[in-house]
Amino acid sequence: TILGDDDPRRVGEVGFLESGASTDSEGGDDVGRIDMVLVSNKTIAGAPMAWAALEIQAVYFSGDAMRGEFRAINDPAVDWIIFPAGRRRPDYRSSGPKRLMPQLQIKVPTLRRWGKKMAVVVDRAFFDSIGEMDHVADISNADIAWFVVRFEEVPGQTRTKLVRDEVRYTTLERSVEGLTGGKAVPLPVFEDRISQK
Repeated sequence: TILGDDDPRRVGEVGFLESGASTDSEGGDDVGRIDMVLVSNKTIAGAPMAWAALEIQAVYFSGDAMRGEFRAINDPAVDWIIFPAGRRRPDYRSSGPKRLMPQLQIKVPTLRRWGKKMAVVVDRAFFDSIGEMDHVADISNADIAWFVVRFEEVPGQTRTKLVRDEVRYTTLERSVEGLTGGKAVPLPVFEDRISQK
């Protein structure tokens, strides 16, 4: 979608940020990576490389530990579908602002200066849990292309496939507002909450 190439090459975990020199290091170590870089196969030899950055954001869970499920997965005697045994839930409201938002705030400004776009892949539940983001009609006015995916059952099989559900173009600033997903309470309300505690 971004590159106009149905089958771009995928290059995983590309170093994007390097550490500076410090008292205990000469610097130059990777301290930040882009999850995947998509490179167009349609780039003409000698022309600038056509590529886009891709971040894939999963959600983490809040609640009970998952070690029971991991033990069951590793146990060859378990032949049943492993379903959560503990009380836990996907923590979209933490994963977006605490994990994804800093990644975008660090990477997108440099990509913007380079004239490159960021693609972000999240599932429908994740995207629906964040705040509304204004979107732009054309990718030329966007910094980020949100690729929202969903799971679809494969007829006659016991598996699902991942399918694209929506593409939303937006800017970094509107994405940050959506990921923050909240509005500040008025000062008197906040101070009343302090007093109540």
